[in-house]
Amino acid sequence: MKGLLFALGLRAFRSSMMKTRLSLLAAGPAIAVVLAGCHLFSNDFQIAVGNRTPGPVTVFANGEQIGQVGSNQTASFTLDLSTTGKTTVDAIGSPIAPAPIAQATFTARDNATGILSAGAATTLIHDVTAYVDVAPCILIGGSSTGLICVSVANTSSGSSQACSFSLSPTNQSFDTAGGTGNVSVQTSSGCSWSATTNVTWISVTTGASGTGNGTVVYQVQPNTTGQARSGSLTIAGQTFTVSQAL
Repeated sequence: MKGLLFALGLRAFRSSMMKTRLSLLAAGPAIAVVLAGCHLFSNDFQIAVGNRTPGPVTVFANGEQIGQVGSNQTASFTLDLSTTGKTTVDAIGSPIAPAPIAQATFTARDNATGILSAGAATTLIHDVTAYVDVAPCILIGGSSTGLICVSVANTSSGSSQACSFSLSPTNQSFDTAGGTGNVSVQTSSGCSWSATTNVTWISVTTGASGTGNGTVVYQVQPNTTGQARSGSLTIAGQTFTVSQAL
């Protein structure tokens, strides 16, 4: 009788232990979700995307889709990125506790036209919300290009900080031999921008992207076409025009 009771007791103990293990295994994912929701993982980076275009857009980070945002709406996302180091200052230079950082380039696609914007590169800071602003590209004269432009600002408070940009000069002329030119970009600290060429005979040599004020250096090839030509660069969402003589 004692042997039977011991066997039954042992079986009940093993059954109890198995249920406990299954309960812990089942709780594991939930625990991970809770921890992720509390932003305890250092490779979690928070962003808020504001869409000021007339239609919905699809937003990408480092080439991967992160979500869609409707017209005149703001949506929040959490990015899981590999960290590239730590920083002890925030986007405006104020001291903070050492925080992990990661690099990201944001683009947006107009869902109506399928056209993808130029990329806006930035350094993300853990526990500092990055505000990604998607807006129509506006020319110096105030008219729209029909394209969308992306800019990024890091804000400790998570408030929506729109970035504005200006170029100096806004255009440049070259003779038939071509040459090198410079464009100064003025913007607020923490605002990211990029520079791309729209023609094959102009190339960006340095300053393809930056944060805050910066300089873009470009190269114009000799004109062998037999006629005068005009091309452009897109810098921080602005159009920089290059004219070249015959």
